[in-house]
Amino acid sequence: MPTDPIEITVTVVQNDPVFGDPEKNKAEVAQLILGQADPRASLIVLPELFATGYQFDSRTEVWDLSEPERGPTFSFLSDLSIKTGAVLVAGLPIRRNKGVSNGALVVYGTTLLASYDKIHLFDEERDFFQEGTGPLPVISTPFGPLGVMICFDWLFPEVLRSMALSGALVVAHPSNWVLPFGPQGMILRSVENRVFTATANRVGREERGGRAPLTFIGQSQVLSPKGVLLGRASENLPEVIRASIRLEEARSKKVASKSDLFEQRRPELYRLGSD
Repeated sequence: MPTDPIEITVTVVQNDPVFGDPEKNKAEVAQLILGQADPRASLIVLPELFATGYQFDSRTEVWDLSEPERGPTFSFLSDLSIKTGAVLVAGLPIRRNKGVSNGALVVYGTTLLASYDKIHLFDEERDFFQEGTGPLPVISTPFGPLGVMICFDWLFPEVLRSMALSGALVVAHPSNWVLPFGPQGMILRSVENRVFTATANRVGREERGGRAPLTFIGQSQVLSPKGVLLGRASENLPEVIRASIRLEEARSKKVASKSDLFEQRRPELYRLGSD
């Protein structure tokens, strides 16, 4: 596939889903995207579990709201891809042989380019989802190599570094952030790897099963390889942000004429295990 066009458009969607009503939530997302004056884009990123809601009450509920890779959500994303010309990345519960993953699909036209199962489950997700086993995806797309991670994955620096070392120039990041430091913390992830990142978070509040309420912080954003904020959404409203990026800016890992973040790595000195 061709890479590094002069400029591409990244669209990030921030929604406020109603728990357990995927059809309503998908319709609202479609309206957010297609209701723009020009919905065309190269990449569109939707939040983690964008159509189901987040705060599950039982494994049965998770199973009932999950679907196979090529289920209704794939068809929905495929339709949006055809209408916008974009690669779509979106989070959903995916049925696997031994349970359900907190996953993401990468769809272009009628093609499923990849699916990814979240490898770092956050808090009560560990009660309901099976942990992904990898590999971390770096996907060939019409605009260049794309990495994908989901929400809490970002707090493990090895994730984005691994994808950057494998050639990713932009990383899609479906999220359901509730912790306050994510938006600012992602600036460092972009800078230390010299990649574009596109985080799609949600807004709203969920309080189910007698558990503590969750308030989602919004602030979906697109960041440049130098940590420049190219767009950030509000803390509490459904909306769409768009940014134009030049992927070639992510190819150089230099921070000074004689300092290159990747060339100067010393992996033989890094202690990555307990031995």
